[in-house]
Amino acid sequence: MKPIQRPAVFLVLLALLAATRVGHFGTAVSLPDASLAVFLMGGLWLGGLRCFAAYAIVAFGIDVFLAKSAVEAGWCLTPAYGGLVAAYGAVWLFGRVLAKIPELPVMRLAAVGLLAVAVHFLISNLSFWAFSGYFGHMALTDYAARVVRYFPPYVASTALYLALGWIAHRVITTRLKAATSV
Repeated sequence: MKPIQRPAVFLVLLALLAATRVGHFGTAVSLPDASLAVFLMGGLWLGGLRCFAAYAIVAFGIDVFLAKSAVEAGWCLTPAYGGLVAAYGAVWLFGRVLAKIPELPVMRLAAVGLLAVAVHFLISNLSFWAFSGYFGHMALTDYAARVVRYFPPYVASTALYLALGWIAHRVITTRLKAATSV
């Protein structure tokens, strides 16, 4: 990505993160959370620890803000939150792996995206089970049986955003190539 495009991409992804981080799966009046796709595309297109840290800080700030008005957001702010940051870091690293592929076929993006969501889901849920303080007497298998139903919506919403991001990337790069070849 050309350096001049980086600020625009950074801001678009940041706006998507901020606009959708109000609920995991969306409602009639809100879009599903795009955080996983934002961190994956941020790793792919932006890289760098500073960009990751900026997104992580914004996500945390939104979560703290929402914790004051939404019960489930406040419920998630526990010592386990560090696991969520690590889970987003893993997704960012998957994006960095994708960045090393010169032409990004859609099937590779889909496969890596699915793997990134699965790794994020495991890290975030295992850390929440282990460190939130809510599940001291619940077996991991019982916890897993309760949360596994949330995996398909996480995959679906992330897939939607990744597909839109991939299409936007293809359109923009095709137009830039056409403009520079004239």
